[in-house]
Amino acid sequence: MFAQVMRSPLLSTLLFLSTLGLFYLLKLMLSGELSTTTGRIYCALFAVPLGVLWVTLVRVYNRKNPKDRINVWATVPFEIRGVDEGQQWITFKACRNVYIYYSSCLPIAVGTVILLPSNAVYTLIIFGLLGLGQFLVYSLTMWKYSRV
Repeated sequence: MFAQVMRSPLLSTLLFLSTLGLFYLLKLMLSGELSTTTGRIYCALFAVPLGVLWVTLVRVYNRKNPKDRINVWATVPFEIRGVDEGQQWITFKACRNVYIYYSSCLPIAVGTVILLPSNAVYTLIIFGLLGLGQFLVYSLTMWKYSRV
């Protein structure tokens, strides 16, 4: 179960949304809506526990699975790793569906950002929705082809 959680898109989604939240805090700091000292405290309270949790989870996973290690600073998502030809085919189908999702949703997102009033919050919400949609499309495709 722990291995499935560590390699699931849900963890990537949590990290993505946390990063958006951190950028929102930084935006508030830079715009002057939040004092620099308070903003730094909020950012530290927000980022440090997530970083410590991530490093701890990866270390525990790597101790339990020494042959299937996760890099703490992984730049390639776990979902891309293809163990065999079947898994590579499923990953190909999921990535293809995500590409189709982005090719149809990016023009809508750009139009929405242009039509909405100039506010960074709207842009962050659009990015958040695009990212959540990506993880949802990927997860549903993986689930669809993995349950056969």
